[in-house]
Amino acid sequence: MILLIAVAAGFLITILRTKLTGRHLKPKKLKYTWLVFVAVLPQLILFQIPAVGRQIPDDLVSVILVFSQVFLLLFVAANLKQPGFWVMGIGLYANFLVIVFNGGWMPISPDTVRRILPSLPDDYPLMDRRLGLSKDWIYSNNNIHLPWLSDRFTLPGWSPYQVAFSIGDILIAIGTIMLLWSLSSPENRRQNDFA
Repeated sequence: MILLIAVAAGFLITILRTKLTGRHLKPKKLKYTWLVFVAVLPQLILFQIPAVGRQIPDDLVSVILVFSQVFLLLFVAANLKQPGFWVMGIGLYANFLVIVFNGGWMPISPDTVRRILPSLPDDYPLMDRRLGLSKDWIYSNNNIHLPWLSDRFTLPGWSPYQVAFSIGDILIAIGTIMLLWSLSSPENRRQNDFA
């Protein structure tokens, strides 16, 4: 969700920049873009299509999540010379590390779960289980490896949509915005502006 917000914000400010400064949008030539498709498609199927996600055993889901992260890291490594990819790469690597160190799942604490799902009954069991059909596994605070990299941040309480995200997600979002911003760089200024 945070990445979708970053893409929407990045496109919005980039389009605004092009309109206000008379620049063209110039797409970047990225290498091995098919790796993104290979990485994201399984996640979309597992985490966004409940009828399918319920049929896949948790052990297999965690393996798929790890391999999906590997494909994304390979894509970023192939494109490190592009704007924003260093920042994206650090974010992806942070997420990869915390997922690998926590059994193939993004860890989340019961406290964070209660912040994003405040209507859960107090006696609802929130330990050692998957959070719905998400990539998150609920661990006690003491059992999370690399807790500073876990899904621990949430949107402000006034936000109508609550979600947890990691520092890695924030870095991926920043890198994405940097990449989108570069699509309207000064060298893309319209030729007739200088006539």
